[in-house]
Amino acid sequence: MTMSAHSDPRADLLQAFLQTEYRVLPHADAIDVAIGKRHSRLDQITENRNWAILTACNPAAVVDRPGANEQRHQTLLAAIADAGLDFLPACNRDPSGQWPDEPSLLIIAPESEWLIALARRLGQLALVSGRFGEIAELWLIAGDWPEPLPDHVRTMCR
Repeated sequence: MTMSAHSDPRADLLQAFLQTEYRVLPHADAIDVAIGKRHSRLDQITENRNWAILTACNPAAVVDRPGANEQRHQTLLAAIADAGLDFLPACNRDPSGQWPDEPSLLIIAPESEWLIALARRLGQLALVSGRFGEIAELWLIAGDWPEPLPDHVRTMCR
């Protein structure tokens, strides 16, 4: 996640989220998920069900120590297991290499309310969501964000 030294940190953070490479790692070749694009291969892998990519790493977009990130990742795995949901491993990557890679998961068929509550519990500001045949969207979970937002970005701040 690359952030520049501009005067509006929220705008920079939003841009970093939009530029992040969300890489899903199924058993075959990796799938790079881009915000604002359709992903027919992902539709096939998820059997046309809704999906979301969520990390537990670096809450509030502040780099944390690896041990704490691993503990939160285990919390994410446990929450998905408790909900009885399927998932695939994924990785959120900064194309510039200035932000550390973040292990994440593609969660298959999560309920929106459950997903948002989990993201908040993990201290996340955003996640990526997709529906069968539609473009991938960035969901902003918390915070004040610059307006106007792109069409493929939704705020879930309530």
